Amino acid sequence: MDNVILKQHYDEMCEQLNLLQCLITELEPQYAVVAQIAPLSKSQEHEPIESIIPSIYSGQQAAELAAKAYQDLHIIAGLSQKSARRMPGVLYFDTQHMSGAADIAACVSAINRSKLAIKEYVVSHFSTAAARFDILKQACPGVMTVHLYRLIRCYYQQDLKSLRFTWSQQQALLYPDKDKLLGRIKLAIEQSSSQDYSLVLTALLNRVSRVPQGCIRIRRPVKVQPVANITKLSGAAGPVTAPLPIIVLQDSQPAIKIIAEFDAQLASQRKTRSDKLETELLGLFQGEVIEYVAAHE
Repeated sequence: MDNVILKQHYDEMCEQLNLLQCLITELEPQYAVVAQIAPLSKSQEHEPIESIIPSIYSGQQAAELAAKAYQDLHIIAGLSQKSARRMPGVLYFDTQHMSGAADIAACVSAINRSKLAIKEYVVSHFSTAAARFDILKQACPGVMTVHLYRLIRCYYQQDLKSLRFTWSQQQALLYPDKDKLLGRIKLAIEQSSSQDYSLVLTALLNRVSRVPQGCIRIRRPVKVQPVANITKLSGAAGPVTAPLPIIVLQDSQPAIKIIAEFDAQLASQRKTRSDKLETELLGLFQGEVIEYVAAHE
């Protein structure tokens, strides 16, 4: 029964994606620009990203690449399954001199409803990551979850003034349960086959043990991602993630600045925040930075 429900949502989504491709091709955007970003291979997915040089396309070629990006839902052999393939950009349709804008907006809305229905059903009916993976594998063979769930952004008669793309490089910060963290480190020590690594982990275990609960912070790296800073005629609308081309349907074309090259060295030279907490490095563990935050004592 679960398979049937999910497959129905999936088939409806694919039908609307095919319709969207037809609409984009037939109606032709008055302006189109996309930045094609080279995908990461499996061997690259855990490596730090030093630079990203996007390839910029415009006009009909950009529209065709955008339509292809919307339908990019499946795993591709050799490419990372953890890092999404991304193509920021804009398709602008002049509603003052064309008909069919409402059809595009309705089509995108239907696609997003199907995506949300699949995600909500999977999350609400299956409690573990393994169970969710298995049911999606059965109902939507070969699908890449991060691609399946991401929505298409479409702005219909919302008077956008500008869309300016940039790179966002943030880190996730969390204050873990000390006992659970110690348990993870102990388990890693027990499972380690390297004496040198076990010694490093044991030293980390001792340092973490001495820190009061609530003063331990974990810093997890978040992959750099494209975002669009959007402003409306009425004011700022805020930044939004932009892994797919954004569709804009309105009477006047907004100012558009496509994304530029990303340089990790330049990004690291940004001014330090004045409210940054004073921390002490405790160590590294499974790709995470573990810190002591004195201000939380």
